[in-house]
Parts: sequence; C-alpha cells; structure tokens
Amino acid sequence: MIFIDTNVLVYAMVGQDPAKMRRARALLAELRQAEAGVLSLQVLRELASVLYRKSGWTDAQVRKAVEEVMAFPCVRESMATLKRGMALKARHGLQFYDALVVAAAAEAGCDTVYSEDMGDGAVYGGVRVVNPFAG
Repeated sequence: MIFIDTNVLVYAMVGQDPAKMRRARALLAELRQAEAGVLSLQVLRELASVLYRKSGWTDAQVRKAVEEVMAFPCVRESMATLKRGMALKARHGLQFYDALVVAAAAEAGCDTVYSEDMGDGAVYGGVRVVNPFAG
C-alpha cells in the first residue's frame, strides 16, 4: 500500500505545473486501479484547506473534489498516531505534520509515502518517502 500525501492531490487538482499535474493524475489513476492508495483525515483536511485558499473554487467544487478522493481508504488516526508522529519528529527532525503523515502511513501498513516534502528516498520508522515528481 502507498500513502498519498496532500501535495500529490493538490498537484492533480490545481497544480501550476502541467507536468506535475499530469504525473499526479496518472499516479492517482494507477493507485485507484491497483486499489493500492491510502490517505488520512489529516490529508483530506489539508487538501480542503489548500483548495479553499488557493483554487478560487466554490464551496461546492471543493466539497466535490474532496469527496472524489474519499474513494481511497482512509486510515483511522488515534492517540497512538499522535504519539508515533511526535516520536518521529523528535528522532528525524521532520516537520510535525509530515511526521504525522509518516505515522499514519505506518499504522495503515504502508511501506511507501508519495510526497514531495520529506526527502526522496528517506526512510522514517520503516516507511520510505518517494518523491513522484523527482527526476
């Protein structure tokens, strides 16, 4: 299973870079087809926030976009997710919300996170970060 970080979803929907938009859309289609994508409520909240602030879309458009990606399974975050995230932040120096993404990915049984934010190839708590836009 592959955990999808917010930036992949944002690029797929409102990316300023056409190449990244195409890549993100292709990745999401592949993950849907393979039933291999996972996300968290945090990612959905961040997506909605970005779309409200930066897309110029109406409330209905934002709601529709977020509901479309709700088709991916959503890991249930818990107090353990928070504790794991805090430990990852302390151990690896990650940004707090990035550490929570990695913690949620680990709890969902994902071995990979697709993200542009955390260092392509880095491994945190057994979860490898892959920047799908690198190279």
